[in-house]
Amino acid sequence: MKCRSSYSMRVILKRAGLALLLASALAPAANAGPILFDPDGASAVNPAYNITGLGFGAGNGLAINAIPGGGNVTVGTQFQFTFQTHLTSLVGPNAPNFVQGLNQTFQITEVATFTEVVTSFNAATGTATFAIVPSANNRANIYFNNAVVFNDAAGTGFTAGQIIMSLNPNSVNGSNFTTTGTTRQFNSTGAGKTTTTGLAANGSGSTSLNSGVLLPYNTSFFQPPSGTPILTSSIVSSNLTSFFDSISPSLLFTNLITNATITGNIDGINGVSGPDIQFQVSGFTQSFDTVVPEPASVAMTLIGLGSVGLGSYASRRRRVVAA
Repeated sequence: MKCRSSYSMRVILKRAGLALLLASALAPAANAGPILFDPDGASAVNPAYNITGLGFGAGNGLAINAIPGGGNVTVGTQFQFTFQTHLTSLVGPNAPNFVQGLNQTFQITEVATFTEVVTSFNAATGTATFAIVPSANNRANIYFNNAVVFNDAAGTGFTAGQIIMSLNPNSVNGSNFTTTGTTRQFNSTGAGKTTTTGLAANGSGSTSLNSGVLLPYNTSFFQPPSGTPILTSSIVSSNLTSFFDSISPSLLFTNLITNATITGNIDGINGVSGPDIQFQVSGFTQSFDTVVPEPASVAMTLIGLGSVGLGSYASRRRRVVAA
């Protein structure tokens, strides 16, 4: 009886080890790029480049009804944030310095709308932090159009053409904005929706968010390695400001949640009067993650399976000899 129990326990432990090894191998692990990206899809002008991400130019963002009563933000307030921008470069050690035709004969734009909530506000420093309210309605779309029609000042042309990828923003790694007691010219370029006397509260911040990639996406543009699907994306903006010194503030925005074209209402002083706050969004980059088994997990699985097999063979052999 003792021998039978010992043998049974060895079998159970081996089976448990096999299950753990299989679980370890089959559990996917996220790996950031590289992916192959063809900027003009089926066109023969550009090849598919090996990249780690996309680099976007300065764009426009609007926090809709973020300060409904004017003044400071309030913890617990939910609002929709929408932004629009255009691709300017590809990112990665193998990315080209120049993409033929980009913003000359064709454009790639991105528009996003998602719900955020104010998670903290420090009145002494003027710093607020934010989180995404997860929702199936949160959306970020990447568009390709075979003509250059986007216009920052007008806020038009960003949804032109075909959607080549759609994403669901669902969480933030960090999102903050700090305002000071000073004001400055809202639009220092002197163009756009306001006069040169428009003012903005002097403030800046940054955000980093995660998105799930919705399938299917256009594989004429996005070509993940070995056919492994792109499942997640990280979007980072290193700089949000309440004034505009790189581009003109947009007159119009597209709210992807309501499918409506809207005009921001910043009233007299952007960031103070409300109910909306308009931002210049710059330093905007986006990377993509695929999910594949880690090589180490695969190797451990093979070793583990081999050990289990040898152990089982040895046990069977001992039982035959004993008989």
